[in-house]
Amino acid sequence: MLNRIVLPLMFALVLPLACAKKTADLELDAADAAALAARKKAANDCAKETYQAAEAALAEARAKKEEGDIEAAKAKANEAKNLYEQAAAASKPGCNEPPKEEEDPNAKQTSTDASTSIKLDDALQTIYFDYNDSSIREDSKAVLSKVATTLSKNPTAKLEIEGHCDVRGSTEYNLQLGERRARAVQKYLTTQGVKPEQLEVISYGEERLVDLGANDEAHQKNRRAELKKAP
Repeated sequence: MLNRIVLPLMFALVLPLACAKKTADLELDAADAAALAARKKAANDCAKETYQAAEAALAEARAKKEEGDIEAAKAKANEAKNLYEQAAAASKPGCNEPPKEEEDPNAKQTSTDASTSIKLDDALQTIYFDYNDSSIREDSKAVLSKVATTLSKNPTAKLEIEGHCDVRGSTEYNLQLGERRARAVQKYLTTQGVKPEQLEVISYGEERLVDLGANDEAHQKNRRAELKKAP
């Protein structure tokens, strides 16, 4: 008779405790799952402080379970789960990758300018004219087209066009002729797509001879337009 009373009573006392332990295990399992999801999103790197708080809460939950404090274990397990989820939410894709070095736009511009400068230097040549004439000769058009292409690709570059003459003619006339020659080059370049503001014109007339001779060969060398990068 006594056994019939005691045994049911023991089961009645043990059953709630067993259920409580089982519930604590479920809470810990949920926290472990949240921890795994957080690690997959690199939360241990991307949301380090929150992730570490979650780890501490989970460790405390396990300790409370071992002590038999099931309610405290459940509470800490829930806290750990919530912290893991917060850490995961704060971890965006690629957040643990090293930051890319920002490209210096000034360095890129300097490189581009240097490259364009070299190409422009290669393209610059002297344009020659016939006696007392300012028309662009056929043999000069290919040279000027190359210059125009280079300038069009770099709208910040500027060119100075110098008009020159041989010693024949008055100083005043040669200054005017030198300007007409420089203007002819300017006009040709603008028809090829170069912006007018990229071009500066100046005439030196007979002031800057490249050959001091008095023969036809010397005169031909002096009838010219020189293309130079503007300072």
